[in-house]
Amino acid sequence: GKYRELQEELQKLRSDQQTLMGQQNENEMVKQELDLLDDSANVFKMVGPVLMKNDLEDAKQTVDKRLEFITGELKKTEKSIEDKEKRSQEAAENVQKMQGAMQNAAAEAARQIAAQQQK
Repeated sequence: GKYRELQEELQKLRSDQQTLMGQQNENEMVKQELDLLDDSANVFKMVGPVLMKNDLEDAKQTVDKRLEFITGELKKTEKSIEDKEKRSQEAAENVQKMQGAMQNAAAEAARQIAAQQQK
């Protein structure tokens, strides 16, 4: 149960990580595009269904802040993934130990039954 739970959490974290990486790439491209513009260029942003004129410097700051946030979230997500992977590995090892102990107990029981039948 615990191992499966950890695996599901890991899957969700990896999905979150991919989403964040996509957002990071998208914002990096926007940043590169904005860096190509000169100060006289018109920049617009979507506000709901409407395009609003935006100051180039504001746009650059917004993208930089967004990238900072995304980078922070990515670091947190990667740390969580590491932690869950470690816990998942420990759970898997515990399951293997329990299976080994059960197999040994079953083999011992079989030997005892065989010994009793020979008497």
